[in-house]
Amino acid sequence: MSNSTGSSAFGQTLQFITSTKLQELEKQRLGYQEHAKVLQKADACGDNLVEKAELLLESVKSWPGSGSVDDRDSVSGKLNLANLRLWLPQAKQDPNFDRDILRSWIDTLEAHIRHSLMRFDGAKLFDSNSDKTDGGVEKAGRQEMHDQLARLDSIIFEDAGVNIEALESYLHDLFSTEEATKAIRDLRASMKSLEDSLKKETFTTRKVEVIVQGVLASDLMDESKRKTLNEILSNPTVLEELASVLTMRMASLDAWSWPAEGITVEMRRHLSGKYRAFTDPDIIDALLLHHLGISWQVKLKAAFLRILDSKAWTRPRPVENYKKISQQLSNPGQCSIDTLRQQQQRVFFLNQLSSSKRFSNQPTYDENRLDAVSTDNHQNPVAIKQKLLQIMATEALLNTTLHGSHAVVRSDLDWSGPSLPHQSILTVLEFFGVSKEWISFFRRFLRAPLRFKSDLPGQVRTRIRGTPFSYPLSSVCGEVILFVMDFAVNQKANGLFLYRLHDDLWLWDADPEKCVAGWKEMNVYANLVGLKFNASKTGSTCVGPAKPAELPEGDIRWGFLYFDPSKTRFVIDQEQVDTHIIELRRQLSATKSVFGWVNAYNKYMGFFVRNFGGRPAPCFGNAHLTDIISTLARIKQELFPNIQRGAVAYLRSVVETRFGIKDLPQGYFHLPISRGGLELRHPMIEMFALTQSFDDEEGQSFEALAKQDKQKYKDLKDYWDDPRTTFLGKESSFMSLDEFISLRESWLSEWRHRYEYMMTIKGLALVHETPVVASYLSQARTKCTWSELDWYEKWLVSLYGEEVVKRFGSWEVVDASLIPVGMVQLFRTSRMKLDQ
Repeated sequence: MSNSTGSSAFGQTLQFITSTKLQELEKQRLGYQEHAKVLQKADACGDNLVEKAELLLESVKSWPGSGSVDDRDSVSGKLNLANLRLWLPQAKQDPNFDRDILRSWIDTLEAHIRHSLMRFDGAKLFDSNSDKTDGGVEKAGRQEMHDQLARLDSIIFEDAGVNIEALESYLHDLFSTEEATKAIRDLRASMKSLEDSLKKETFTTRKVEVIVQGVLASDLMDESKRKTLNEILSNPTVLEELASVLTMRMASLDAWSWPAEGITVEMRRHLSGKYRAFTDPDIIDALLLHHLGISWQVKLKAAFLRILDSKAWTRPRPVENYKKISQQLSNPGQCSIDTLRQQQQRVFFLNQLSSSKRFSNQPTYDENRLDAVSTDNHQNPVAIKQKLLQIMATEALLNTTLHGSHAVVRSDLDWSGPSLPHQSILTVLEFFGVSKEWISFFRRFLRAPLRFKSDLPGQVRTRIRGTPFSYPLSSVCGEVILFVMDFAVNQKANGLFLYRLHDDLWLWDADPEKCVAGWKEMNVYANLVGLKFNASKTGSTCVGPAKPAELPEGDIRWGFLYFDPSKTRFVIDQEQVDTHIIELRRQLSATKSVFGWVNAYNKYMGFFVRNFGGRPAPCFGNAHLTDIISTLARIKQELFPNIQRGAVAYLRSVVETRFGIKDLPQGYFHLPISRGGLELRHPMIEMFALTQSFDDEEGQSFEALAKQDKQKYKDLKDYWDDPRTTFLGKESSFMSLDEFISLRESWLSEWRHRYEYMMTIKGLALVHETPVVASYLSQARTKCTWSELDWYEKWLVSLYGEEVVKRFGSWEVVDASLIPVGMVQLFRTSRMKLDQ
């Protein structure tokens, strides 16, 4: 199957549609400029207001193109043309007719013509930009790419020298308890069951559709192959052929191998400055490997979850005197912080492995993705990372309040994907029961023949270390290795949970010594499997007591944040922000079009907000929200040091210089593309709408709740001791205050509710509709109601609607039928590549 034919046809079709629209747009724009000369003729009518009104009415009615109106329509929502035709004879014959009414008709008609001219000018921007949608990237390679390519080259072709006997001995010792031995026996049975089912697998068209959608959700394929895959989804015949081919490939899997000529490696840059090596596989191989990877992910995750739920996994000791406490507090203790912690830990446990073949977790977490999206969906990689920060920040406040201390360790594995030794992967897989047949397949998958652009012609080298990037099977290999680390920390650090998003590792506890034990075991295991921790991303801190010497040096950092123990909260690192302001300035200067500039600006500003932790929950504190707003303001000021009103003023000057369009209102630049605007995002708006949510910060703190516990205890005790009340077990005395306080994390629901409150991102302040705004929406060509707008659009139309309508006559700036929205939207949502 040709990978380029379909995608080329798709691109040509879209280009043809765009070209046709633009030709029609220019034809109508020039035609309307000629048509609008009626304004000059109307001026020549002097004081003959009736003649002027008749001339303008005829002009408005006779225009057949975009923005045409007929007798049933109203101009500017206030002048019906059919009514006007009835009234003009009266105005012409009645000597007492009010000339002010005539003047208002003339003003309305003239404004309509001028607004139409303005809308055509606005649409012209699409014509001038549609063939230059560059995405705001600099095409020249960078020295960093060559340096990191050299580093990659030095890793993946070098043997790690793993001591297999020592690793096998460690695994046997770690899983040597009775419960762990039973868990491993069950795991091995699951592996055999998976292998048996894969041998008999056949593919249906529906299954192929799911696989194609999974590959499209990953970063694996280049744009041309992504377009081909999208076309495959709409072609039943091709889906049937693919199902047949994949069934045959699966039946002969023992003969599968990478192409002998090797697979090409492409370096793609992320905003962190780090490049990653992507391969560009054949579509059939990509589909087969994706399906196998997801199949192994689902089975392994289910099996490892059973270990998490088994007695082999160390958990907090259950509360003593369960029956007595449940009677005296009149609740079974199921709504506690501890039960919530267990639920949260399941979210982060092997998070990179998919739980369902229908929904894969690809692409993997990466806070440095430029086009990552932040949502409230906790399955979204960015949202999951933000949730982790919220939990850590909440735990810091809770532990400091209840125990007077909070220790945290954060680390990251250095080049974990490229540096994973194949011997370690295969040894752990074999220990978990993977058969020799499948060990052989994993070995062939890992030992990929690679071609780098810098290699000599025909030179192919076989990697002996690391996993191919962005394949589900690679996630299987990495998570299998790191599951052992999860289990080891749990066993050696008295039940401590290793919060992990692949190789991003977090430990915390009120007891610093548990973090010491966990960190020690992480180092023991990493040394055995041939992994190293990234010193620049490793750090630890303690709130309260002095930090133990055994914990690693360095700050707790993520994105542009570092944890300040003196404030018990995350703080923005302004030096990192400065570095990325320079980078953003560089990217913006490399753009070739207005849309390219806006696209780069929007994505980079979203990247800033995500790396500030996103929309802050109460655990970050009002001070953090204030920091975000002031930092965003500073970014804008430093990007445009000599321009007031920042990005809007810059774009306004560019539009005036390039297209001769002056004095565009601010709302035009923020309007969605679908309504003819430039869709420049305003990242501070949502933050402003959150400020009211932090009004009662002190009253909602853990400290405030702790102060209420004495009264809560007294009320419960008095109720228990009241001779008028009857309870089971009332013959025993009510628990002591110390015993009651000890249940804050393990039983008391009020503490659970406060814990959840600290992590809950507040809703945005309501924007209320006004009659004027309702009229803007109803009079637009693409009519909509207030309820159909999202929160951001409601803010825009309420704040900027008046000035936009005043300039363009409508909230819809450009007739959507005439602008190449499809091309612009495709460009706007495509994968953004930086400095290839």
